[in-house]
Amino acid sequence: MPSQKVKVAFLPCGDTRIELLCPTSEDSAVAKFIEKKGEGIQHIAFAVDDLPNALAESEAKGITLIDKEPRPGAHHADIAFLHPKSSMGVLIELCKEKH
Repeated sequence: MPSQKVKVAFLPCGDTRIELLCPTSEDSAVAKFIEKKGEGIQHIAFAVDDLPNALAESEAKGITLIDKEPRPGAHHADIAFLHPKSSMGVLIELCKEKH
């Protein structure tokens, strides 16, 4: 994902995928996360059926959005992030795979 300055690998695990990220630039969000917090879990992603609606519902419930509109992500999906301040410090990604 050159646009996010990371290399991505997915490991299937039943109905779940584990996504491994490797920064390709020191100024990427992932590189900054590793520098600040060390290696570990950077975010948790949830698949949704309707990403724009999920964002609207989240915002209506008072959740702070990082992305107000979906953007291209890995694995042929549109993605959007919810701010960690709204989820006890955990970065949440919502994703909708394109078919």
